[in-house]
Amino acid sequence: MDRRFVTSSAVLVYILAIRLGIRAFRVGDVQKEGRGPFPFSVGNGATLGSKPEQQLKIRIPAISGLMAFEAVARLSSFSKAAEELSVTQSAVSHRISQLEAQLGTRLFIRVGANTSLTPHGEQLLEHVVRGLDCFREGIMSLQTSQRSVIRLSLPPALASNWLILRLSSFQRIHPEVELEISVTSRFLNLRAGEADVAIRFGNGQWDGLDAIKLLPVRIFPVCSPSYLVAHPWLKAPSNLEGATLLRQTITPWKPWFEAAGLPWEEPTQGTLFSEVSLLIEAAECSQGVGLVLSALVKSQLESGVLLKLFDVVQETEKAYYVVMARNAEHSLQVRRLIDWLIDNA
Repeated sequence: MDRRFVTSSAVLVYILAIRLGIRAFRVGDVQKEGRGPFPFSVGNGATLGSKPEQQLKIRIPAISGLMAFEAVARLSSFSKAAEELSVTQSAVSHRISQLEAQLGTRLFIRVGANTSLTPHGEQLLEHVVRGLDCFREGIMSLQTSQRSVIRLSLPPALASNWLILRLSSFQRIHPEVELEISVTSRFLNLRAGEADVAIRFGNGQWDGLDAIKLLPVRIFPVCSPSYLVAHPWLKAPSNLEGATLLRQTITPWKPWFEAAGLPWEEPTQGTLFSEVSLLIEAAECSQGVGLVLSALVKSQLESGVLLKLFDVVQETEKAYYVVMARNAEHSLQVRRLIDWLIDNA
């Protein structure tokens, strides 16, 4: 089905629901006065009659006023409604006053801190809720039909130790975007369209790609609390000579040894991991001391799962970068993803 038809149908149902609600309590007033339901003149000069096209001429109040009315009715509070709608309480009061003036009837009774609906307010609320629900369904159907797929590539360690902790916020802010996440240490060919956006670790220089620094890193050793309890003599960097050193090619030990003033060569003993994420897990499981990138262990350090050993930190020119194909046409959704990544770094 054409999404334009779905959305326009939902809006039409919304309009009908609101108009029927207005008509319902206005006609009720006329009947109470003994004048019969028709004809009945509304504020814009239209006349209510038995014909559907005449009924559709009723002027609809501003949606901002109807949303304020629904929020106050649901929350029984002008201040809470203002907070939900991100406006001032006086703005909500003004919208309600305008709505009441247009409809010619009071919708709320306010006694002190208590807010309740009048009979007319209760009657209108049913139709407003139904209409707003139809409106929301129409918007959601349009957004769903326009969902964009963005392919993001990043290394396993960053995916499991950084992105996954933040991902729900992007999905909440941008429900219209569907992310396809490729977790791989291999550099996908962005110019050939293997991915739309990637996060890479390096110096920011890749042929044919634009790079924006995302996460600067520092390098230092970590271990689990239980490993430190079992090796209480780990008081200084030189004590690492008797420890099990976990190894990984991205973070070789020799540069850190040099920063610590130790004339040691790269160790050849100890487990060598192909992925940084496995090294971090091994350190968490008390398998030894791992040399890690600061951006990957922030949550573990904050929770106490891992402990930073010593005060020596190796500075590096390398960092994690957001990269995309140079001179490519990037969609609005791709730019939103890049902005979100940078804002959450």
